Formats: sequence, C-alpha cells, structure tokens
Amino acid sequence: MHRAFAIAPAIAAVAAIAAAAAFAPSALAQELPKRKSGLWEIRMESGAGKGGGGGHLMTQCVDQSRDDAFRQMGQQMERENKCTRTNVQRGPNRLSFDSSCDFGTMKTTAKTVITGDFNSAYKMEIQSRYDPPMMGLKEGTTVMEAKWAGACKPGQRPGDVTVPGGMTMNIYDMMDAKKK
Repeated sequence: MHRAFAIAPAIAAVAAIAAAAAFAPSALAQELPKRKSGLWEIRMESGAGKGGGGGHLMTQCVDQSRDDAFRQMGQQMERENKCTRTNVQRGPNRLSFDSSCDFGTMKTTAKTVITGDFNSAYKMEIQSRYDPPMMGLKEGTTVMEAKWAGACKPGQRPGDVTVPGGMTMNIYDMMDAKKK
C-alpha cells in the first residue's frame, strides 16, 4: 500500500518534467539552449492560484546530446494535443508565450515565462486555466526552478530522475521503450 502512494507522486513528477519539455515547441526549440550535461536539481511547486501547494525536489542526470530527444518527446505530446502558440516574446535569457492545448474534452490555456541560461540555472513559470475544471480546479500555477549541481553521481545514467522518496526512473529508457 505504501509503495502505491510512493509511485503515484513519482509518476506525476516524471509526467510534469515531460510536460515541461512540451513547452519547448518545435518553432522555439532551436532558440532555447540545451541544458548543460550533469546533475540538475529541480524544485517543482504546483497549486491552485498563485503560490499554492508545496514544493518537491527531484534530480535529473542530463546528457546534453540526448536533451534533443527529450524535447522531441515534448513536441510529440504537443502535436497529439493540438497545441498552439501565440504572443511569443524573446529577450536575453527570457522567453514567454501563451499556449492552448486540447486534452480530450478539456481545453487548457497557459501563460509560460522561462528565464535563465540553461547552463547554470533556469526557471519556468506556468499559469494555466482548465475548461472544464480539472479535478475541481479552474486554474493553477506551476513553478519549476532548476540549478546545475555538478557531475552526475556515481552509478547514475543520463536520463535518471530521482523523485522525493528516492525512487529513480530513467526517462530516456521510457522514451526508447515507447518507440518500440
């Protein structure tokens, strides 16, 4: 029973990382720098309205050469959900845009702001609205703050994501399995 409770947040965390990859759409992917290879600490906070919910810290071992594959997974999710982009604004170490996606019968609109250099740190803030409401929520805010922590730990492989509670999954393996 405790294992099921540990797995659900882990899957949700990996799904959130994959969803974040979708916010680097094909038209913008070339403009976002690749993340530096090594261990990234990612703090994610989600909740209804501004500043709601608690934060979760996870780590991800990144291989810069495979980061493109991770983005492609996000782009595939974007195509499957008929996402569109508007109001794209670029500046030094900053990108913002509005998006709209259809997830079955639910339409999601979001305002996304990404800041940072992807070499040492970046931050992604997403303010979303759901129609109809998702699990009773009409809107929500997700903030991901990532910082480079150094080389991946001994025994870690590129793609390893360690979530709260210590469970580790490899997102590159999951992507490769989906292709088969």
